Amino acid sequence: MNREGLVTEDTGMMPINEDGNGKRRCRRLSVFLFLLLLALQSALAAPLAAMDLMEAYIRARQHDPLFGSYVHEHEASRTLPAQGRSFLLPQIQAYGSESRYYYDNAPSYYRDFDSESLGVSLKQPIFNVSRFYEYRQHKVRKNMGDARFVSAEQDLILRLAEAYFNALAAENLLDLIDAEKRAVLEQREQAKRMFQAGVSTITDVHDADARYDSVLAKEIGARSNCEVKRLALTRIVGNDTTGLNPLRDDAPLGLPDPERLETWIEKARENHPLLKSYAYRISYQEAELRKNEGQHWPSLDFVGGYNKTNTNDNLQTNRISYGSVGIQLNLPVFSGGYTVAKVKESRAILEKARMEYENALADITQKLSEAFLAVRDSVSRIDALQTARKSALTSLKSNKMSLLAGMRTTIDVLNAEQDLQDVLIRLLQARYDCLLNSVRLKAYSGTISERDVHEINGWLQTAAAQ
Repeated sequence: MNREGLVTEDTGMMPINEDGNGKRRCRRLSVFLFLLLLALQSALAAPLAAMDLMEAYIRARQHDPLFGSYVHEHEASRTLPAQGRSFLLPQIQAYGSESRYYYDNAPSYYRDFDSESLGVSLKQPIFNVSRFYEYRQHKVRKNMGDARFVSAEQDLILRLAEAYFNALAAENLLDLIDAEKRAVLEQREQAKRMFQAGVSTITDVHDADARYDSVLAKEIGARSNCEVKRLALTRIVGNDTTGLNPLRDDAPLGLPDPERLETWIEKARENHPLLKSYAYRISYQEAELRKNEGQHWPSLDFVGGYNKTNTNDNLQTNRISYGSVGIQLNLPVFSGGYTVAKVKESRAILEKARMEYENALADITQKLSEAFLAVRDSVSRIDALQTARKSALTSLKSNKMSLLAGMRTTIDVLNAEQDLQDVLIRLLQARYDCLLNSVRLKAYSGTISERDVHEINGWLQTAAAQ
């Protein structure tokens, strides 16, 4: 190898300069770093994926603390049948003792000694009315737990839909106000130009300034309301809710199906988990009444045992062991009036449970009726407001053209802008009212489920469509 670091020719290889290798490595590293920087910039610039209703529902089931409490309550209620069954199964107990007897003053045949006793006893109920109905009560309580859990699932869907679409409506309202602000700002600038050109008065400029300030005040309130609605949704789903999929313009918002209120009320009677829970309360109190009445009845048990001991009445004996089997009959005679009073109390509580069921049915019927009528009203309002929107757009266009022709003033255009804005806001409210009342209608009838979440989620715009 020569002094420049080149390989000699007798090796049969081309000479390679070490400095050239270093330069190529630097160029490759520079290209790699440049591509890595581009990738990082693209990742940071990419918008966060919007959260649709289905994703929000999955997160809510995992995070919502109210629903989480019902999950654990349901787990606890599933143990109740086993607890109640234990009252009808054998009860086995083992016992033992070891003692030392010391005699200070006794006849001569009393001796200090160590006493030992071991035994086991068994008791199997054969006939016990109270125990049987107590077992029934535990099964009913398990059914109540199942109904309460289904009610919690449906309530979660309703609360999530309300929070999601209230937040979405607040965002849409903020967008409308922002569009109004831009339109009013444009009219204000135009009024200034026309005033400088001498074709309008300073009053038009002041009117435009006042309208612009009014829109700014409205924007502050709308932005605050948007933050409040987002916080309400965040409380349920537990993470950032700044990106929500908006409702499509062609979402199928229509009349209730079926279109008869009586059909929805019948659905509620059959399916509503809260009504089922109240019906189970009646069954529970009926079993409570039978249980307390059963305290007047005798009970019959099979008993058995085995014992091993070396003492009898404080006297030491030879070690003995014995077993016993038998039938034990317990006949209640008098309990000081407790049983009679308890039966009266149970009858009164049973009637209370029946009244609570009727009250719950009336409450659900009222909510169903309100939601049913609200859906029909919203559909009619949507149709009317869509026509009004076309008229307002035509009016605004005409006023702008008349302003240029000198037949209208800036305030006329601003009024037309305001009329259009009012129509758009009312149309926005009517669409979300129709959607939410449709959700409430299914929730109050007890038929809402995850399938409805999937269906409504299909009415939202996808990220690609946005």
